[in-house]
Amino acid sequence: MMDMTLNQPVHKNLMFQILKDIYSDLSIASFLGFKGGTAAFMFYDLGRFSVDLDFDLLDETQEELVFLKIKQIVGGYGKLKDARKKRFNLFFLLSHDDDSQNIKVEINRRSSKSKFGLKTFLGVSMLVMDQDDMFAHKLVAMNERIGKTNRDIFDVWYFLKNNWPLNRKLIEERTGLSFKKFVVDCIDKLDKISNQSILSGLGELLDNKQKTWVKAKLKSDTLFLLRIMLESEK
Repeated sequence: MMDMTLNQPVHKNLMFQILKDIYSDLSIASFLGFKGGTAAFMFYDLGRFSVDLDFDLLDETQEELVFLKIKQIVGGYGKLKDARKKRFNLFFLLSHDDDSQNIKVEINRRSSKSKFGLKTFLGVSMLVMDQDDMFAHKLVAMNERIGKTNRDIFDVWYFLKNNWPLNRKLIEERTGLSFKKFVVDCIDKLDKISNQSILSGLGELLDNKQKTWVKAKLKSDTLFLLRIMLESEK
């Protein structure tokens, strides 16, 4: 089976067009909160590319309308390989040509306690997750998926390096741990990751200079920043 290639300019162009269509549709725009790596890339200068579109459903009573509208919007850009209601998400998978990487759109169906603010991109207003909640969710994702999706490590490093605010209460609510115990667990898990596999799930999203830095420094620098954060809790 041939590997799909990632053409960043084309992929980015398609994602931005889909976002424009979603937030230009006033029947659903207020029910979707934009989050995740692509939101951080577009609005908060995340230093890596991102390939998926992630949202929270902000009004559960509008699920059917949102599902049908997103299916129509995404399907207008190519072959809709998948469109279904999963247990926790509304899921869409778009193939815009046979050789290029698919675009995945996921909408979290579960109740979201996260905060979203109105931001504008190229004249289009979008509801975007606040930085402190985005950081909290990303730390939990890193903890849960560490070793499988190492882009989470890069994002946590970026947020720590740039002194992002952090919703500690949200982390405690999601994990059932005190914030200190949670950070200790993150450090323990990250410490066990091999630098040889650090580019897994991340390499195609970086340029060559970034890849060299990630292999040499990402793990150690992220551990250092997590330990600084832990010290500040004492």
